[in-house]
Amino acid sequence: MEGIDLSKEIDKILLNSNHSKVIKSREEVKRLSEKKFLGILTHSFGTFNFVFEGIPIEDVLMGFSLSGGCVVFSKNQFCISNGKTFEGNYKVLPIEDFEKLIIKTNDISSDGVFLNGQRVGYFHRQSINPWNEISDIIKSSILPYFFKKLKEEEDRFLEQDRLQEEQRLKELQVSQTNVLSELDKDGNGEVDVIEGNDFNTLLKKHQKSIVEVDRNYVQQFVKVSSYLKTKKGNIQSIFNSIKDTPNQEVLNKYVEILKGEIHTYNLILFNSLNMIVSLVEDDMITFYEIHEMFDTINMFDSKHEKDVSQKLTNIGDGLESLMYQIRDMGNQISNSIQELSYVTEESNQQLNEQLSEIDSTMKAGNLINAINTYQNYKINKNTKSLDE
Repeated sequence: MEGIDLSKEIDKILLNSNHSKVIKSREEVKRLSEKKFLGILTHSFGTFNFVFEGIPIEDVLMGFSLSGGCVVFSKNQFCISNGKTFEGNYKVLPIEDFEKLIIKTNDISSDGVFLNGQRVGYFHRQSINPWNEISDIIKSSILPYFFKKLKEEEDRFLEQDRLQEEQRLKELQVSQTNVLSELDKDGNGEVDVIEGNDFNTLLKKHQKSIVEVDRNYVQQFVKVSSYLKTKKGNIQSIFNSIKDTPNQEVLNKYVEILKGEIHTYNLILFNSLNMIVSLVEDDMITFYEIHEMFDTINMFDSKHEKDVSQKLTNIGDGLESLMYQIRDMGNQISNSIQELSYVTEESNQQLNEQLSEIDSTMKAGNLINAINTYQNYKINKNTKSLDE
């Protein structure tokens, strides 16, 4: 492991006089690797000096040799010779793997060192006992320290992860609280823009006048009322799910969808109220303009919103997928009724008078402002996305 430095533990091994004959320091390894007699390398460190391609000699801290091969150590790796004379036949392994090595007879002329059943080291015969003696020294001196340090490092990473996760959740909670506060300023747990029941109140006030025009219209208005009621409940369910969003990305997506649904609700409510007022005021052109638009988007059939409501009630891990379905349907509805061509100062005045008569706190201008504000927000956002 790159973060572990066993230099001090290796120094302790080298300082132990009982080990000095079998385990060599870097200086001794370097000297032995260069030892020659009549121009011929005479030591296994020399015979297999190519192992230092894996661990450069300047990084070697200690090593030991057996007949036909050698092992050298850096601060966190070891390199073991794995062949006879051809260059590059070596293995560089993390030091924690040293504990897993097993030496056994390989063939009639050699002993092999194996890691998980694969040969990684090569020595001549009669190397098993010397290997085991040296191996025990190294394991007892280095590996306990290594695994202690490894555990400390793992604990440190776990603590860092825990603190990062704690900070992430704290920041997410702040974002969630800000969103909930923005949409529920009075803190009663209900989305502010969908409080009240003005449409039903206005419908009951004028139902006799509506019946006089056409009894069937009352039924259609009731269906619109049912649609608005279900839409309101779905918006509240989405609002309630905000506090359970798992991360900032999902929170941002849900908030976008929620604001889009509130906008759709405002559009439908505004047009629904105007449909009643236009019928009562005998403005049949406006009435039929709105009626035709509502018929086109199946406003008189609230099945879709009821299906969504059922899914929101029984949802599990599929909430995110459902949210995107809600967003797409809301966009379709909003795009169909964006053009409020019939809206005039006179129509707003008529709507305000009717709302005043039922003691509503809603103002037509405020509703239009909310609709326009959201539309401008979407336009600016889309323009910004194109510029990026």
